[in-house]
Amino acid sequence: MSDSFSSEKSSLANDTPAPMNGPPSVLRWFFVINGLFCFVLIGAWVAFGMRGRGDSDNAGLNPFARGKDTIEEEDPGDGRPKVVKIEMKWSENGISDFELTERSGRVVHKSDLEGHPWVVSFIFTNCAGPCAKVSAAMQRLQKEFFAETDLRLVTITVDPERDQPEQLSKYAAGYEADSERWLFLTDPTGKKDKIYPLINRSFLMPVEEATGEMRGPGFEFIHTNNVLLVDEHGVVQGKWLSTNEAEFAQLRRALKKRLTKTTKDETPADVEKAKSE
Repeated sequence: MSDSFSSEKSSLANDTPAPMNGPPSVLRWFFVINGLFCFVLIGAWVAFGMRGRGDSDNAGLNPFARGKDTIEEEDPGDGRPKVVKIEMKWSENGISDFELTERSGRVVHKSDLEGHPWVVSFIFTNCAGPCAKVSAAMQRLQKEFFAETDLRLVTITVDPERDQPEQLSKYAAGYEADSERWLFLTDPTGKKDKIYPLINRSFLMPVEEATGEMRGPGFEFIHTNNVLLVDEHGVVQGKWLSTNEAEFAQLRRALKKRLTKTTKDETPADVEKAKSE
């Protein structure tokens, strides 16, 4: 009996299917594919949510977030990285009012420039970088347009502590700057709390004090080399890289189209009035 029972038990054991270690291959691939799909979907949702939140959260801290209008990518097609172009969108209400001091010592406000188109640049007199090229470009505009148009030029220092009116006067003399129509502005208190917000929030241009390894004699400040055209109502019309000859030529063409030929003290309104009479 014991041998027969053992034989039957062994036979039954051999006939019993082996336990499965996992789902069949079809089900296994089904779970894998669905898992990957869910992972990608969740990742995309998180990325999209963070992007939207980042733009809104940083809009108050980063003035350039409000300045983005369109973003385009250009592929040079020669293996180089794509070039990202960000078109700025300046306020249609114009730049904020300001109160800065000219090298002559007189106080200048936004209203003092109304009625005249003007080009603005940003430099500091101890600069060992491209500031001299920026100012040389402004000097070219003076020579080309001052004789027959009402164009004004404005240079704002990013180093008001050292660039007081006397220092700016010496710097301006090196470029034979017209004392009435090419203004060099600073804050006589030496503080940056008027100039930097104006550059950041109104002109939508970067400026900051350099730190760490980036800082050195003549390289204490990081600022744009762009010059901006502001119309007679105080509204920014565009920016051009003053150290790039092709872009500077575009600015000159834009000025030729916009500027009205006048005598030194006339405004476009004066010319229109004279025509009507």
